Amino acid sequence: MEVYQDIKNVVRQPEAVLTVGSFDGLHLGHQFVLEELKARSRAVGAMSTLVTFKPHPKFVIGGGEDPDFRVLTTIAEKINILESLGLERLVVVPFTEEFAKTSAEEFIESILFERIGFKEIIVGYDHAFGRNREGNSDTFRRLGAKLNFAVTELEAVRGDDTEISSTEIRRLLHEGRVENVMSKLGRYYFMIGSVVKGEGRGAEFGFPTANLELGDEKKLVPANGVYAVLVSLEGKKYKGMMNIGVRPTFDETQKISEVHIFDFDRRIYTRKLKVEFVQKIRNEQRFDGASKLVGQLKLDKIKSVQILSNC
Repeated sequence: MEVYQDIKNVVRQPEAVLTVGSFDGLHLGHQFVLEELKARSRAVGAMSTLVTFKPHPKFVIGGGEDPDFRVLTTIAEKINILESLGLERLVVVPFTEEFAKTSAEEFIESILFERIGFKEIIVGYDHAFGRNREGNSDTFRRLGAKLNFAVTELEAVRGDDTEISSTEIRRLLHEGRVENVMSKLGRYYFMIGSVVKGEGRGAEFGFPTANLELGDEKKLVPANGVYAVLVSLEGKKYKGMMNIGVRPTFDETQKISEVHIFDFDRRIYTRKLKVEFVQKIRNEQRFDGASKLVGQLKLDKIKSVQILSNC
């Protein structure tokens, strides 16, 4: 997959089939658009192209409405997923305050058409873009008639009788309902981070944990609680359980993400882990002493093993 993170380096492809958007999460709705994009590209012998943005536009034009907004996929994660989905070209456009002032027509004509290049564009359901979100499928059609490119608008993708959206997935993760997210993503929600040194308290209790430091603070972390998870390290997958929270039993206040990997005793400081969330086991809670916490951890492990038995 060709990846351009500087638009100045893009080699124009006048015959490309293109789509554009944040594509945060790359959920099943996004994948539907990408499948159509690839199908149309194959049909005309052109390059499938996605134009996306960094950072997510809401960090620039959110107006402070949601200071807790976080993304489902970082750019690095997005690149890996898109490559696995068979996309041929990705163009990442820096989304700045200056860029946010670009009109919809200028964006289409000067950037998408003249700079990046395309002959056909695939537009997702209810797509809005440009300054004040003034652009829509009608804008594309009007300019398509002028510049001679085709426009295909797709219907919304629905699951469980509800529309699949990044907003809905964020809501579910904020509620800790990771098991409900898989049916919308087509995969487990995951985080990638580096293992950093902690206090070592888990090892004292017989449950050593790897403290995870995310590479991007803008990544959404699911609600506090204990989860059954799958952990990938150096090409091998393990089972485990993850705690997200402030460890109230020990009167701590800093939120951490720590994972206990089953049947694992290696030192892995500085290594990168990928943690996939399978199911939430329980909410975070305070225990009356370490012994009661350990007793609960043993029960958590039993439940996690049962949940992960088919993974």
